[in-house]
Amino acid sequence: MVPGDRTHVAAPGDRIDPMSEPDRPDTVPTATEPADPAPTATTTIDAAPSREPTAGPTAGPIEPDPSVEPSWWERSGRVALAVVGTAWVVVGLLILARPVFITHDSLSNNVHVWWIADQLWSGSGVPLRIDVLANGEALTFPYASIPWLTSALAWPLLGDRAVSLWLVLGFAGTVAATFWTFPSLRRGWWAVAVLTNPALVISPLLGQLPFLWSTTFTLLAMGCWHRGRRLLAVVMAVAAQVTHPAVTMPILAVVVLVWLPFERRDRRWPLLGCWMLSVVASLPAVWAVFQSPVVAQTTLLTQVAALFQTAGMRLLVVLVPLVLVGIQHQRRVRIPLWTPVVLSVLFVALQWPMYRPFGMDFGWGALRREPMADIDAFAASDGVVDGDTYRVLSGFDGKYGLYATARAGGVLDAEFFPEGLHRGPFASPRDYAAFLRERRVDHVVEFPSYGQRYRRSNEPSLLREMVAAGCVDGVAVSQVPGSGPWSLYDVRSGC
Repeated sequence: MVPGDRTHVAAPGDRIDPMSEPDRPDTVPTATEPADPAPTATTTIDAAPSREPTAGPTAGPIEPDPSVEPSWWERSGRVALAVVGTAWVVVGLLILARPVFITHDSLSNNVHVWWIADQLWSGSGVPLRIDVLANGEALTFPYASIPWLTSALAWPLLGDRAVSLWLVLGFAGTVAATFWTFPSLRRGWWAVAVLTNPALVISPLLGQLPFLWSTTFTLLAMGCWHRGRRLLAVVMAVAAQVTHPAVTMPILAVVVLVWLPFERRDRRWPLLGCWMLSVVASLPAVWAVFQSPVVAQTTLLTQVAALFQTAGMRLLVVLVPLVLVGIQHQRRVRIPLWTPVVLSVLFVALQWPMYRPFGMDFGWGALRREPMADIDAFAASDGVVDGDTYRVLSGFDGKYGLYATARAGGVLDAEFFPEGLHRGPFASPRDYAAFLRERRVDHVVEFPSYGQRYRRSNEPSLLREMVAAGCVDGVAVSQVPGSGPWSLYDVRSGC
């Protein structure tokens, strides 16, 4: 321990409130800041010289005493926070600098926002379904109604950068809401730990716009509840669950269960009641999720596995700040000053093992990625027939081939969800023929990058086999001559 550390010792039976500012031994209640009758007692560290501890905490965030020289830990924390904060500003500017921010999940947002803006600004209104995805069966708002609709309003001025801007705003909102909800994490190394949380780093770099907006609303709901603003807390919880019901509903359920033991007894049933009210109010958004064609195109096991993988990782964006304030407020052991430093270093080190398994190599590469020239050439060619259904086989492009084909007038056979794109192998030519017939595919376009990216897929070889066969189970495939770097196939049913 650093000399001069002082610890506020908790009285037996005191209740801990992890969402409040930890007690500081160098503060005393004033006439305008009365002490709580049941003080929140925690173990905290303060390297600055301090007065004798008092029985009650001050209300609200505690500002450092300007008359006291900051310790080395405080100074290093400020420097580290400035460095990490600057790094995030640079990342945000690089995202905005791309004409189209191309990463794993970003272009799903772009295609919906582009379509909504096109319909909205042409005076057609916003239809229930988007006719360029899944043969026109996909919903315009399978989720993300709040960020997509508001981003579409800015589309005429910014184009695709409107989506990038909303992604950056979602990240900034998540960070701001975290520090507003957990004021004890606002400073120094604790703030650095928040900003280096691997689950948070992943979100903007993979283009998780709906999730970042829903997390902003989730954290605001938590902060409003803690401040006694129950109605506003319910409104924010509904906004969070409507924005991303499949992911946020499980996250909010976990948060409520984790928080319940720390809540005052007289507020526990109201908390459960308000949460259930928000769930009921969000049920229309749940209905929209199950109307998505990807639900019918994938098995229940695939859907459950995808849900656990997605929600489990993203839960950490909310859970890590809760754990950090729990560490600050726990009273069993004395917390060393270097605790948040170690956590920050650990979080940074964890970026490496997550680099490839979580697609972060592709995410970081998005900061300098440009649209693929052969895809743009195909979209500009006469290979795209307005209203015809296309199956686009491309790789290493973040689904840009799908987006470019849709904007050129083609209709896609699927949505942008990975589960529905089917990049795996087919059992036989007959199985593949049934797949093409079921999805009403008129054309298949294959780019060289597809075989390099999806090595398990046998679709390119099946296409060539079906061309040679002439007719397979009522489906005929013929290759269009004179294509560019891509291979274009026409598909005809009823041969």
